[in-house]
Amino acid sequence: MHQTPSESLNSKDLLVQISGRSQSIFRDENYILSFSEFLDTFIENPENLSRNSAAYFWDMIHYFGIEESAETQKNGEATRRFRLFSEQRFRYRPAIVGQENAHEQIYQVIEQFSRQGKVDKLIMLHGPNGSSKSSTIETLGAALEEYSKTTEGAIYRFNWIFPSDKIDPDLAQTGAANTRIGFGGADQKRAAMSSFAHISEEDTMCRIVSEFKENPLFLLSPEERVNLYRKAFEKKHGKAPREEDIPANLYLGALSSKSKKIFDALSVAYKGDLELVFKHVQVERFTLSSRYRTGIATVEPQMNIDAQDRQLTMEKSYQNLPPVLQNIRIFEPTGELIDANRGYIEFSDLLKRPVEAFKYLLTTIEKMQINLASGIATLDMLMLASSNEKHLDAFKASPDWPSFKGRIELVRVPYLLKSKQEELIYQEDAKIIENNKPIGPHCMSLLARWAVLTRLRQPDPESYDFSVRGLISKLDPFEKLALYDCTELSEKFSDDEKKTLAKIRGQIMKECQSTVAYEGRFGASPREMKMLLYFASQNTKCDSVSAIAVFDEIEKLIKDRSVYDYLQFETRGHYHDVGEFLKFVKRQYGELFHREFLAALNLFDETQYLEAFSRYLNHIVAALKHEKVENPITGKHEEPSQQVMEDMEKLLGIDKDHKDHRERFVSRVASWKVENPESELDLPKVFKAELSTISSRIYEGKKELIQSILDGMLTHGSDDYEKLNEETKALCEATFDNLQQRFGYTRKTTWDSLIFLRNFS
Repeated sequence: MHQTPSESLNSKDLLVQISGRSQSIFRDENYILSFSEFLDTFIENPENLSRNSAAYFWDMIHYFGIEESAETQKNGEATRRFRLFSEQRFRYRPAIVGQENAHEQIYQVIEQFSRQGKVDKLIMLHGPNGSSKSSTIETLGAALEEYSKTTEGAIYRFNWIFPSDKIDPDLAQTGAANTRIGFGGADQKRAAMSSFAHISEEDTMCRIVSEFKENPLFLLSPEERVNLYRKAFEKKHGKAPREEDIPANLYLGALSSKSKKIFDALSVAYKGDLELVFKHVQVERFTLSSRYRTGIATVEPQMNIDAQDRQLTMEKSYQNLPPVLQNIRIFEPTGELIDANRGYIEFSDLLKRPVEAFKYLLTTIEKMQINLASGIATLDMLMLASSNEKHLDAFKASPDWPSFKGRIELVRVPYLLKSKQEELIYQEDAKIIENNKPIGPHCMSLLARWAVLTRLRQPDPESYDFSVRGLISKLDPFEKLALYDCTELSEKFSDDEKKTLAKIRGQIMKECQSTVAYEGRFGASPREMKMLLYFASQNTKCDSVSAIAVFDEIEKLIKDRSVYDYLQFETRGHYHDVGEFLKFVKRQYGELFHREFLAALNLFDETQYLEAFSRYLNHIVAALKHEKVENPITGKHEEPSQQVMEDMEKLLGIDKDHKDHRERFVSRVASWKVENPESELDLPKVFKAELSTISSRIYEGKKELIQSILDGMLTHGSDDYEKLNEETKALCEATFDNLQQRFGYTRKTTWDSLIFLRNFS
């Protein structure tokens, strides 16, 4: 009889399969090695197994990939993308959107640490609340965890192993009850196994771990490490390494106090025979983990000590130690700094703690050492911190700031200034919301525009060349938003002015970044905007999260100006005018919905006027170049048609200066092709205003029909709707269906939007 998968599956088989896979991985990935086996592994890959934390970080970033650009900067923006941030590579952790400049700066600091061979600064991410400071650090942590599971990211520590008597029959025959393997005569020792690294737990009398997780290489002296590295490097690459290629931590790395005491005690017991000492070394591969605080730790802004140790010599678990170790004081170091060794530590909201609570970092950062009761401990980790701007400003004004500023690398993480990027931040929450309620058209893009508008600052014309000061003065927040989003500016700017603004876009973006109140420091937080979306989803008047529901929530938010500081700013030329920003996004929604409503009527083929305008462009280009155009019907090349050009210009309302208009149109096409050499001309984007004019003029002839359909749709849900004549009702139904199928409007949202359109206009 054929068994279904569920019938053939049983717990015993499942456990056998899981256990088999686990054993295979454990064996293939070399999770447990003797010291000799570790050295063999090191010889095969000396660079990877001698890395300090900075080099490990740097390699991790490259492992996930970097999207390089021919230009390092464009308009003041970083063009290099780090894929660990730009893609959702880690489960339940969304991509970090639009912080490329901050990520570039983090990368450059880590690269500096890696090249100099030591970490000597704390990287502090600062910015307004909700700007993705913590998310950036958490993503780095998630990437480190994944990287440590790969072959390239293998990382090792060591333990001390002391076996029981029963695994050596020779010792058992001596009857020496208190004798321990490793402390008999030299002949007995050499007759025993070559290492205790792989003995079973039942044969292990005592296992001492190293909380610092130091590199097993540190069991060798600095001279021996460097000599081994030279030989391994030459074997692998066929040439000796340059002095600058030798990792600094091979010279500087040291054992922890506990491991050093055990090493010295064993060396004395074995009279300097290190081969016997190394038999007690068990090398263990480990993976970094923030959850279990293995190489990754976070210090919250509460009052506590980040590192300490306690004596363990007299604890019961240590009473099985060989006599030679029972006379030394062994301490167990604990705390976040200890847990974070070999990875990184995050000081979350560091400056919320009193300065006295973290003054020890002055020495720790500079020397990467920490004073403990058992001695000075050497650390190998990156130190990351976060702070909001308010606390950083206060810290800069304190007398302690001069001491810290040389030991801190500040990385600004501001709010985003491009609405298209801002919208992407809401995507993960939108997926959750959509499980219960559909999200209507345009609501997230309009919310993103409103949010970004609250963050923009008025430019200072005096900061620019005299020739463009008048142009800068005309740049209101709505035009600045369009400039930052690389969308078409309004008709209040000429084509030449638009080109000029596009050229100095980078300067405009930089101008408001050099002051304390930089652009992106204040304004609506993405965190608040995402919560606003959730509130909009709870609006019982709407059957979807519509733009209208979002507008209602924005109106509620701006009524109480005492809650958020950006609501209290003085209005300057429409900048900081949150009420005007709401009117702006409402107008945009009205225009968008009206355009989609007309398209849904299906009164004519939309592609017709696009084709007509494209044909017009071909004819004016040919006319200006004194060339011929191909007749699409006959295939012959003919002179440009004056009739084709004049008919389109009449539709556009161009009744004079025909040549000037034609030259401007051709110039616009040329500019697009220069900026987008691999793309076809995007007519709706490049000639948005002209196509809108054509559309409006075409619909003017059908004004009465359109109004009758609109009036009919407004009666939907009432008895009057059922009384409409069959032709009008059919047109209304078709329009409702088209708006739903083509643009995503529910009938309720369509009706609400028609009411909105009527009232707002």
